[in-house]
Order: sequence, then structure tokens, then C-alpha cells
Amino acid sequence: MHMKKLILSIFILTFLIGCNSDKTDIKQNREHDSSLTPLEVVNKRMDFYNRHDFDEFIKLYGDEVKIYTYPEKLLGTGIDNISSIFKPKFSDKSIQVVIISQMNNGDHVINHEIVTEDGIDTKYVSIYEVEDGLITSVRFVRDN
Repeated sequence: MHMKKLILSIFILTFLIGCNSDKTDIKQNREHDSSLTPLEVVNKRMDFYNRHDFDEFIKLYGDEVKIYTYPEKLLGTGIDNISSIFKPKFSDKSIQVVIISQMNNGDHVINHEIVTEDGIDTKYVSIYEVEDGLITSVRFVRDN
């Protein structure tokens, strides 16, 4: 009986370490180009989004990125949260975005976007804040 508990404990510990190391890898294996303008960063995001290139897409976000429903309703924080949302959608290739219009001012880029997921279109106004070449916050105004 004690042997079963020991084996189960080792299995659980190994599983938890493995899950944690995946999250650490995402943070550690991210290089970015801080010379890019905020507009260039957001446009690269859109390109990687449409190519379903998760590895390049995720490199554009700061580790502690904050995602809001406009103006200040916090939906999630951190790169692990972004990863959990987008990685499955990119794997399934179930999502695309089209930029209808775009403007920028300093560290902010504002897009009018149509996101298509599984054939359903949703209009967004997305406000990206970019610091040192990384997206640090996104605020979504969604069409109802």
C-alpha cells in the first residue's frame, strides 16, 4: 500500500513539474525585436495570427500582458493565459482576422477588426498597448 502511494506521489510530482516547465519554456524561449514600432508589432501579430504561427505570435506579448474588455474589466493576465486561449485555436486553424481600419498614436494601436472563428464573424475594436517591442495590454470592444 505504501509503495502505491509513493509511486502515485512520484507520478503527480513529475506531472506537476512537467506542466510547470512548459510554462517556463514559453517565457524563456521568447526573443523579441524592441526596435519595432508599436504598429509593426501589432501588424506582425496579425500576420502570425492568420498564419496560425503560435510560436512567433506568442513572442510578441509581454510576460505579464493584461487583457481587458473595454474599458477596464480584466479578463486575464499573463502569457500563460494568452497561450491557453490561442494555442488550441491555432492548432485547429479555426480563427482568422481581417483589419478593417487601423490607427496608431505613440505606444497605442487601434484596430477595427473582424475575427472569424468557425465561420462566425465578430467585429472588434482592439486597443493594443506596446512597450519595448512587446504587447503589454489589449482592450477589446466587441460587437454584440
